[in-house]
Amino acid sequence: MTIPRTQDEFLDHVDQAIFELEDIIMCAQDEGDPEDHEFSDIMPVYEHLSKELKQLHANVMQGQHAIGQGKDLPLMFVAAKWKERIPFYDLLTALNQAYKTGFQV
Repeated sequence: MTIPRTQDEFLDHVDQAIFELEDIIMCAQDEGDPEDHEFSDIMPVYEHLSKELKQLHANVMQGQHAIGQGKDLPLMFVAAKWKERIPFYDLLTALNQAYKTGFQV
């Protein structure tokens, strides 16, 4: 996964991550039995990440997020704990790298 080099690329990556999460959530709701622990255990994590990414997108659009301050995205703590169950974890790490170091042109 390429690391975003501009704010537009960053927002595109955020949108892609949101799409991936919503797709997983939708599939789990359509196919998953509420008693199926494979989905029920991780569903709150997916919903949390989706909420965090949507808020990140809104904040960046409003100029309320300082990128390149050397800090990880707040959602990375949760994502790292569940990385084996997040099929697009590399996308989140690319976002985090850009968030942490800024846009490298």
